[in-house]
Amino acid sequence: MALMSDEIREEVREYLAKMTAPVTVAYYPKDGDGASEAMEQLLNELAAVNPLVRPERRSGPPEAIAPERPEDIESVVTVLEVDGRRTGIRYLGFPGGREFGTFLEALVTVSTEAAPTLSEATRAFLAQIHQPVHLEVFTTPT
Repeated sequence: MALMSDEIREEVREYLAKMTAPVTVAYYPKDGDGASEAMEQLLNELAAVNPLVRPERRSGPPEAIAPERPEDIESVVTVLEVDGRRTGIRYLGFPGGREFGTFLEALVTVSTEAAPTLSEATRAFLAQIHQPVHLEVFTTPT
């Protein structure tokens, strides 16, 4: 059974039509994890909608990002890559529900290499940072 209805599939097709470069969607499934199976199915459905979405199943554990350890990862990890380089976008788990739109937006953004729009205040603040910063963004609809 398909994850996307015909109506949603058509909306996704229209949205992903903005893509200009292929995006490798490398995913690291975890044995016995339902989210891993759902992610594989979703990525295959997205690739059928737009061939610039290129799912790639990878074996072994994904690279852990400090302070996490490989044993901390409980579900599928998905990494977006363009031209063989990581984009810095990584998903933990399955992007179902409202996370799906964010996942699609990330695909289009890295595909088109769209530069983020930053206010002058944000640019001035960022210019003051002179050391590495570890930043994690967590999203939830609630």
